[in-house]
Amino acid sequence: MSKVAVITAKRSPVGKIPGELNYISEIELLSEVFKGVTLGLEEIVIDEAITGSSFPLEKDNLCRKALLKAGLSTRIPASTVSKTCASSDEALNIAYHKIKCQAAKIILVGGCEKVSNSSYILHYMKKNVKHAVKNLLPEFDQIKDNIEENDMVFINEMLSKKYNITKDMQDKYTIDSIEKAVFAQQHGYYEEEIIPIAYNKGGECYYLEKDELLLSKRSVEDIRSAPPMFLQKGTLTQYNAAPICDCSVGILLMDYEEAIRLGLNPLIIIKDVLSTGVGEEQTGEAMTQGILKLLQKNKLMPSEIDLYEINESFAVQAILTARMLNLDMNKVNVNGGNLALGYPIGTTGLRMNVTLIHEMIRRNSRLGISAMCAGGNMADIIVYENVMEV
Repeated sequence: MSKVAVITAKRSPVGKIPGELNYISEIELLSEVFKGVTLGLEEIVIDEAITGSSFPLEKDNLCRKALLKAGLSTRIPASTVSKTCASSDEALNIAYHKIKCQAAKIILVGGCEKVSNSSYILHYMKKNVKHAVKNLLPEFDQIKDNIEENDMVFINEMLSKKYNITKDMQDKYTIDSIEKAVFAQQHGYYEEEIIPIAYNKGGECYYLEKDELLLSKRSVEDIRSAPPMFLQKGTLTQYNAAPICDCSVGILLMDYEEAIRLGLNPLIIIKDVLSTGVGEEQTGEAMTQGILKLLQKNKLMPSEIDLYEINESFAVQAILTARMLNLDMNKVNVNGGNLALGYPIGTTGLRMNVTLIHEMIRRNSRLGISAMCAGGNMADIIVYENVMEV
């Protein structure tokens, strides 16, 4: 079967809410990334485009609208898929299987989340802030018997209690994530993966070139003294729960032999992908079980993976996954994670993939894993292999 190669992998900066990406539409944001990912590759024939978005504002196929806005061929069929937080990972997984089975040779994969213009998400965020400010938060005993599989904040409060992951542990993890991300930004590690995004503000043209949250001051004192956001005496705060953000991502996938025939140099190979789900008794373990299943399938041990990108929607979730797999933390989210950069919901996973790919190349790492969980006790896992080692 065909090997699947990554030819280009780019993303927009992650925009805070409210932030500068508020001045550009969802379709424009994704189209700018599509243009950046395909720049210099105008002569290749793209077979299909697939975009993941958890809450697309454009109900009439966001991917197709962005594709046309980018000036790409009208002959490219396009689809938009949703799988809550793992939406863009699922888009990548679908594209991987189509190329692997030789149903296509070249697929453009995207992810886009424009939360700053989403009335649904903004209403949810404002309600949480309002309850916290007015001291209307419930106690754990009031909600523990009614937690549903998509109540992520309450699930993570439950996991915090069940596995004794204290607020101090979560805050320390958050501080480490921010410090690593700030270091990476200051040393230019993100520059290769970011496409500057132009926007119009007051009749003037500006560019967002860096991840906005990293330009904000979040002191250790602020993080450690932050009050609970979701439960009375809870452990989750505005800092150790990743802030919702805007972002768009693009990855161009190609049959490896086709890439070589066209004279292209693949960045990396996708070794394998996996989508999984777990039962209620294993709530919080979807990423752990998915990673173990994919490693077993590929006859690998956790220690053989050089770099991990583990979802940091909540510090609790990341800590639990690393603990269950007994991971070396020097291999996990080495340039910071979503607690530092922000959480663009369904685009988050593809953002993590882009960062992982470029860091593997920078370090000449052989194997890397990206793990993204999704509402409903699911997860998508992707294993990359450095093309220099193939």
